[in-house]
Amino acid sequence: MAKSSQRSVRSRRVEHQARQKRQRLLIGVLAVAGVIILVGIVLWVRQLTSPERNLVLPESLALPANADGKAWGPADAPVLVEEYSDFQ
Repeated sequence: MAKSSQRSVRSRRVEHQARQKRQRLLIGVLAVAGVIILVGIVLWVRQLTSPERNLVLPESLALPANADGKAWGPADAPVLVEEYSDFQ
């Protein structure tokens, strides 16, 4: 019987294991890169469709003239107090 290859079984096995290890590493790197790209796309789409882009800000953030730091508006403004209770 003639050998089909000049290399030993052990060297072929080592080479095969090294090839499998490289393939697993490549698949792992591609999977991680895919997840990162997918998360980036999801965050980008959420940013584009967020309601914050449609916010209307007030023209001035200055306090009104009659604001004393505790309340805004006139002191004699009508007030409606509604009380809710649950008697159990």
